[in-house]
Amino acid sequence: MRNENERPDTPVHGRLDDDEELGGDPACWLHRVCPECGLFIEDHSAATCPRCEHVLTDL
Repeated sequence: MRNENERPDTPVHGRLDDDEELGGDPACWLHRVCPECGLFIEDHSAATCPRCEHVLTDL
């Protein structure tokens, strides 16, 4: 049973219906962060960080 203040698209008891998609961002973007300066690296093909020029691996 739903509360009158609850949004109609809120899943009951935290469950999603079978036809609902989870969507959204991955749980962790840490592999896309420069380990030296913390910049989020958007370019997957970057060999170095555009801010500090740290050599990047595993992006």
